[in-house]
Amino acid sequence: MKAININLYEHLVNQEVQLELDIFGPYEPVKTAQIIPFKAKVEWDESAITDLREGLLCNTLKSLADGRTGVATKDESMKWLMSNDIDPFSFVVCCSELGYSPETLREQTLFTLKRLKTPNNNRQG
Repeated sequence: MKAININLYEHLVNQEVQLELDIFGPYEPVKTAQIIPFKAKVEWDESAITDLREGLLCNTLKSLADGRTGVATKDESMKWLMSNDIDPFSFVVCCSELGYSPETLREQTLFTLKRLKTPNNNRQG
């Protein structure tokens, strides 16, 4: 066998060499935007809003009485209960729209919580 000795340096000196690095990945043509159809806007009727308010009120009162509820949740619930804000889902609006007196329900809830001696029942946000 005959060994072939190639001097790579001499071979490259006489030629122009271009190095190509694919650092950005393979070329992909620009994709055009796709039109995504939106679903129809959900329309809330009064019945659904009333159900939502009732669920919010009931779940909040239950969480306050439940000894397993975390401190942060109880604090947030007490802040909501003690607030006199007028917003679509505030305590005052939920009570009023459902036929309850906010003041009476608030007093009864605080009385019940004191009797249950649940943690954080004396915090008033």
